[in-house]
Amino acid sequence: MVVFRFLAAVFLLAATIALVIDATPPIYGAGPFAATSLLAQWQELAPSGVAAARQAVVGVSPWIWDSLVAPVLALPTFVVFGALALLSGYAGRRRRIVRIFVN
Repeated sequence: MVVFRFLAAVFLLAATIALVIDATPPIYGAGPFAATSLLAQWQELAPSGVAAARQAVVGVSPWIWDSLVAPVLALPTFVVFGALALLSGYAGRRRRIVRIFVN
């Protein structure tokens, strides 16, 4: 479960960095707040990676990309990584030991 807690910390760090990147221009008066989608940031970092991932998924089944992957990639980056942090944190939470005594 330590792995899930570590992943939660990494995802939360990525979400925080993405939110700071999106919130910096309006703080300094350079423009309005515009949340960048995960697909746009991925395209900026590795356009060939996006094309390869799309080809791999469409090769399996085209509807998977259109109905499952594309809507998730259209969400803001900080929302996606925040959700991943919440899910990982929940999966890695410490369980309580419940002791049941039967007389």
